[in-house]
Amino acid sequence: MKTFQFKSHNVKKGLIFGFSYLIIVFIIFSLIYGGINGMADAVNNFGSAKVLGFLVAILVIGPFVVILQLINPKIEVHIGSQHMLIKQKKKPDQEIPLEDIYSMKINHSLVNQLQIFDQQGQLIITIHPQQDMQIIYGIAAEIAQHISFTQEKGSRKIFGNPIETMSYTRKL
Repeated sequence: MKTFQFKSHNVKKGLIFGFSYLIIVFIIFSLIYGGINGMADAVNNFGSAKVLGFLVAILVIGPFVVILQLINPKIEVHIGSQHMLIKQKKKPDQEIPLEDIYSMKINHSLVNQLQIFDQQGQLIITIHPQQDMQIIYGIAAEIAQHISFTQEKGSRKIFGNPIETMSYTRKL
């Protein structure tokens, strides 16, 4: 049984948290400095733009990045010869029999994302690690060792940059 561990990336949760955090920070600074005009006066009277940028990075962006790391769950994926087991805190373990997997797609919807589908085309699970893209290729390769798949490579452009895509379809 092979095990993969990674921090998951939850786009919806991150966006909701990010906008909420920035709104709360804006309201707090607005109350401290007496509105938008007070904040603008404080920035103009501060002096050095570099020091102000450094302070904003430490006081606003630093805690944002740390809290975002804490809210994204750590996931363990165990792949054996018969099933795939997905574990994460505060959620029940999810066991997927390998015989239920019909196709897999890498980087089709989002970059650094593996989607696993059943024979009816229903999404079984999405695996979206935060950083290491090789994890999704490793998971797909490990599943492909136990099931016979046809591979198709492709590419798509995101913001003008070519991104490699990969599709696995089960051989019947």
